[in-house]
Amino acid sequence: MQLACPQCDLVVDVPRLRAKQVAQCPHCHSSLNASNVNNDPKVVALTLSAIILLLSSVFYPFISFSSRGITQTMTLPDAGRMLFNYDSTLLGIFIDISIIILPLVMLLLLLPLHLGFLRTLPKHWGRKLLKLTLALDTWVMSEIFLVGVLVSMVKIMSMADIAFGISFWAYGGFVLTYIGALSYVNRPRLWRQIAPHKELAVPKGVRAIDVNLRACHVCQQLTYDKLCPRCHSTTHYRNMQSVQKAAAWLVTSVLLYIPANVLPIMYTTSLGDREPSTLIGGVILLWQSGSYPIASIIFLASVVVPFAKALVLATLCVMVYRQASRRSMVYTRLYQVTEFIGKWSMIDVFVVAILVALVQLGNLMLVEPGLGALCFAAMVICQMMAAHAFDPRLIWDPPEKVKRVVNE
Repeated sequence: MQLACPQCDLVVDVPRLRAKQVAQCPHCHSSLNASNVNNDPKVVALTLSAIILLLSSVFYPFISFSSRGITQTMTLPDAGRMLFNYDSTLLGIFIDISIIILPLVMLLLLLPLHLGFLRTLPKHWGRKLLKLTLALDTWVMSEIFLVGVLVSMVKIMSMADIAFGISFWAYGGFVLTYIGALSYVNRPRLWRQIAPHKELAVPKGVRAIDVNLRACHVCQQLTYDKLCPRCHSTTHYRNMQSVQKAAAWLVTSVLLYIPANVLPIMYTTSLGDREPSTLIGGVILLWQSGSYPIASIIFLASVVVPFAKALVLATLCVMVYRQASRRSMVYTRLYQVTEFIGKWSMIDVFVVAILVALVQLGNLMLVEPGLGALCFAAMVICQMMAAHAFDPRLIWDPPEKVKRVVNE
């Protein structure tokens, strides 16, 4: 199979791979997805299991919180629903979509894709169905929500009795089976069901842009045309205005980073005394209570990682205009790490959602969301969009070529 490395644009002839084999770009050493192994039975089995577990987790108690003889029980939909009661509608909608609706839609789309529907559907609808499915994966945050649940339990275990319901264990099982199903999804093989991969006569050891080839960012097909012949996506030598878009999202995230850390992410009422809590304040409280590992995780995920991501993305946007060939490998690795950990900063947002849904005992004990939580969620989304907009192939281009193609 002939494809261009999505990280450095080198055209590579990938041999037929067997199960558990991984191809690697000889230039930047990035993994290349070109396997043709049939994992359809595994994906179908894991997907059906995940659907059953997810639906089961919606209708049963998720967590119970007891303090001084008063018990509060929450269900999984309460994580978003309770935010509506405090005028945090946008945050509530985002949480419901990212932990329930999108995962369910993703699973319902994976089933027909791996039951052979792509061969029977009209090509037009098959392309749309496959594009939609592959695009949704980035915004599913079920595993992050589950980690957020565990962190929130550590925060309140010392002040109340916690009991996990059937829904919690079902959701944990869903996360495991969902991750398992996605690990077996073979994207190149799915696209071959739409149309076979077309091979072109390309000299060895060249980059696609050097021979006027465009690599489709959706299905990896190489073409000379402005429209991909297989998935009908618009193709470009480089992502249109990549640096400008990434910089715009990055500046927005930096502007949101300040209120996200300064404004309270939640308010805690205990025996009538209402106190605000910021991100840093929550980390200090956990550290003082002896929860050093959890405090470290929250500090890294919510404070250090967003700042580091902004710094890395800003550096990349600057370095594409400078000759960085000796350090291109390092910058590529930094970009890959930044893109991978992008959504994990959402842990604190999910912690707030869990506490708001669970701790509702009137003046005895009450947790309300703050504006800082919304700013923080918006900041993480902007950073994810910045990483998605940036084209890593620009790192390997000479500065004079970047200036010609970056404004294509």
